Amino acid sequence: MCWEISVLYFGHITSPKSSATAGIDDDLILDNPYLGFLLQKDGENVLVDTGINERFIVDGKAWAGKPAVGGTKYVIEALKNKGLTPDDIDIVIYTHLHNDHAGGCSLFPNALTIFQKDELYNLLNPLPSQKIRSDYDMDVIDELLSLKNICMVDGDGELGNGIKYYKTPGHTLGSMSIYVNTEYGPRIMIGDFCHYTYMLFPQTERIMLADGTVKKITPLPESYGPVFAHNVVYDHYAFYDSYYKLKSLVPKFEPRYFLCGHDAKLLYTGAKNDFV
Repeated sequence: MCWEISVLYFGHITSPKSSATAGIDDDLILDNPYLGFLLQKDGENVLVDTGINERFIVDGKAWAGKPAVGGTKYVIEALKNKGLTPDDIDIVIYTHLHNDHAGGCSLFPNALTIFQKDELYNLLNPLPSQKIRSDYDMDVIDELLSLKNICMVDGDGELGNGIKYYKTPGHTLGSMSIYVNTEYGPRIMIGDFCHYTYMLFPQTERIMLADGTVKKITPLPESYGPVFAHNVVYDHYAFYDSYYKLKSLVPKFEPRYFLCGHDAKLLYTGAKNDFV
């Protein structure tokens, strides 16, 4: 039996595309969703990432003063729409522990909570550049470490239920990607390794916006290389190593296999991810 993936909406932050691709598509404004992924099989409920905490949205603004909505109530509502409560979640897996991915950790005190050992190290010892951006929520530390059933992993591995995880650093020290088999074939949730598919496939010519409309975008210059290292990549050597690891995991290197952490099209395509 294959895993079923539901894409969950935990809010969004509004920013120009040029925040990532300076000087390219300057007029395009994006509502970048905070996404979670609900994995279900054989009565088991697994949640990948838990969104942003409301304490990181002040007067309707989040990072860099950008308009945003989100918080734990969005997580609760998204689960309710699937007929679940936080108590129904058996396992929580974190692609990384940034404030917009681990903000709802306290909602799941009894779930098996899985993250990379190096990611905890990064949370406890953020770089100065990460402190400037407030990438990590220091209040999460006590909440996370008070959870009853933590499992820190180190590197690549497989859970007893068949979910595979691969350490893919670059964005953070302990970022990881989550691999499952679905009715559509393998799907890999890559967190913020790349926020959008166009970063993973730089020659992309169209993206889907949060309202479901489609916009043409400018393919990135070939000089940008095979993958776009966005402005929140802290270790470029590790980033490119992780890129080649991800590339090796799929039957053919195509966008449909990868579920990015803030890609609005997933709200419409789901895990099928068939938008081209």
